[in-house]
Amino acid sequence: MRDSQPMIASKLELSPCAVSVLGQLFVDGPTSDDNITSKAGRCDLVSAGLAFHEARLSSLTPDGVRLAREWDLCSLYARRDRRWYLKVRTNMRPEGAAVSHSKSGTAAPLALPSDACGTGVHLE
Repeated sequence: MRDSQPMIASKLELSPCAVSVLGQLFVDGPTSDDNITSKAGRCDLVSAGLAFHEARLSSLTPDGVRLAREWDLCSLYARRDRRWYLKVRTNMRPEGAAVSHSKSGTAAPLALPSDACGTGVHLE
């Protein structure tokens, strides 16, 4: 199992442009050079091993996806990054998490309150 400490260090070392591109690639998937929010940010991610760039497309590596999923929800609230926040929140299912069963009988993770960070901001 991988130690989570290197991921935390990676978060602290990323430029704001790299964080923006990380969120874009996490939400949108592979993105063409024409639509990338920051080429400098993309280069930072590639250098850190969090993304790759090939044939004019950029995409996250498995480490990049893991970092984006582990990003702090309160930080995403503060950034007002609604799409990234919602994708992380809907994909959350830590071991032992409570689940709610829908009428169809399928299990769904219970969502965090919409104001989980106490910001008064509701991104839903």
